[in-house]
This record gives sequence, structure tokens and C-alpha cells, in this order.
Amino acid sequence: MALGLSLGLLAADGLRWPSVEKTRSTLYDFFEPVYVGLSWPGALIEEVSDSLRFGSSLRSDNDRLRQQNLMLAAQVQKLSYLAGDNARLRGLLAASEGLRSRVLVSEVIGVDPDPSRHVMIINQGRDAGIYRGQAVLDAQGVFGRVIQVGQRTSRVMLVADRLHSVPVRINRNGIRAILSGTGDLREMRLQYVPEKSDVKQGDLLVTSGLGIDFPAGYPVGRVTEVIRQTDDDQFLNIIAEPVATLDRSRYVLALFEKPQSAEHLHTQPLNADPVFPAPVTPPAPATPVQVPVDAAAPADTPAVPASPATPAPAVAAVPASATPAVLPPKPVQSP
Repeated sequence: MALGLSLGLLAADGLRWPSVEKTRSTLYDFFEPVYVGLSWPGALIEEVSDSLRFGSSLRSDNDRLRQQNLMLAAQVQKLSYLAGDNARLRGLLAASEGLRSRVLVSEVIGVDPDPSRHVMIINQGRDAGIYRGQAVLDAQGVFGRVIQVGQRTSRVMLVADRLHSVPVRINRNGIRAILSGTGDLREMRLQYVPEKSDVKQGDLLVTSGLGIDFPAGYPVGRVTEVIRQTDDDQFLNIIAEPVATLDRSRYVLALFEKPQSAEHLHTQPLNADPVFPAPVTPPAPATPVQVPVDAAAPADTPAVPASPATPAPAVAAVPASATPAVLPPKPVQSP
């Protein structure tokens, strides 16, 4: 019976009768809430499953993007660091372009652990030709001098170290003095400047070339304060600051140039006697020949001077009549 009813319904559906279509539409409207209610749990489960999958993917994407963000931030920091290094190297290159002497770029790789000293360690040593006493510059001016040389590293004493001094002159008027470190990276002392000297705030101090390490003409410091004390003081109290960035410079130049005074000292032993030019001796005047009075020539005959080749005067022979011989007394014979 059920089979017959099913076959009848299929046949009626195929005939497309209007009454059948109306019945089908009525039944569809009647059972539509049932269809929706039965499909809702599956749709909900599928949506929840999609949400879970999407949330997991979203969290994974967030983690991946967060890592990429950290990597990009680190790269930006590195790029900023490299940009700063490039700027410093460009400044160092600009400073070295005006130098006619050979220079060697070195990197500051360490600091002396002694807190009372200002000594840096650079990555160039004996293998690169570094020598003790060599001048070291940065992009602004004199940085220091080499005090110890290793095979691949060297130690550089900064100009502000309390044991460092350099002969300088005031660039404006040429007054010479000694610029000494105080142990403060931002303060130096200009010593042995007479009280009446023309020194002003802002004067540039350059190397004078009178020492054995620093050639002439390189900036060292700038006058920041001139203290004129009592009239009894013979020298001025002058404070200067280094022009080099002693606390920030990472790249420096080792200068292969010596002052002329140092080159002169290296050409002679230290204990050698000073050599002076030989004085020019004028020629000796001609000496006339001495002639006895009796054998003198007539007045109208001029005397003949002696030859310059025989400066010793010629002694003329004296006649026997002019100088009688003195005979010894004859001995007395006894009887």
C-alpha cells in the first residue's frame, strides 16, 4: 500500500497538475520551519567550527606578524645605527680628504678599565704600522696619541687625560702655550701664557709642531674661559674644551706624519753636539819685509811687499860691520 501511494505521488508530481502544485506548495510552507529547525544545529556547528579554525589561523597570523614586526623594528634600529656610522665615516672621510699624509682608519673597540685614566683601545697595531707616540685624530680634531702598541691592537691616551700635554698655539695670533688634560673629558688647561697676552674666549688652539708627536696645524681645543687673577700672577688661568668628541667617536684616524722638529731629532743622535756653520775667515793682510836701516832702498824706490804664499816675514842678513862680534876675555896665565 505504501509502495502504491509512493508511486502514485511520483506519477502525480510528474504530471504537473495545478491541484498537485498547490498541495506541494502548501506542504512546503507547512514543513519549512521543520527544515529550518533541523538545519540550524548543523549550520551552527559548521559556523562554530569555521570560527574556531579562523580564530586559530588568526592567532597564528597575529603571532607571525608580531614576530615580523619585532624583526622589522630590530632592522630599523640596525639601520639607524648604520646610518649613524655612515654619517660618522663620512665626516671622518671629509676630515681625511684635506690631509696630504697617509692615514689609517681605526675603530675604537675598548676602554681602559682604570676610572682615573682616559685611554681607548683601537683595532690596529704593529701589523698595520702603528707606532708609539703616533698622533690620532677624529672627524673634529686631535683625539689623542698612541702610548702602547700590540700586534693587532693599540692603546690611545686621550688629550683630556690628566697625564697628557701637547704644545699648541692660538690660531688667531700665534701665541704658543702648553695644553694639558685635567681628567675631565670637557675641560683642559692652557698653561704658561703670560698675564698680558691677548687671549679671548672662543680662540681656536691648534698644534704648534714643536713637540715630537703632533705635526703643526691640527685643532685641539677652543678657549671657553679666561680668568685674569691678581697682578702678582705671571700667567693667565685659561680653560679650554677639546674639539674632538672624545666620549662618542667610534672611528678615528691614525696619522702617519711627524713634525719637522721630530724628523730633525731622528736624523741625529740625542747626545750629539750641536753643529754650527764654520765662520768665514778673511784673508790675512800682506806683511812687509823688514830691511835694516843701512841697507834700506832709496826713497824713490818703493818697498816690495812679501808674497801672499809665504806669510812668514823674511829676515834680511845683517852686515858684519854693523854688528861687531864680542870676543870672550883671554884667560890670565900664572907664572
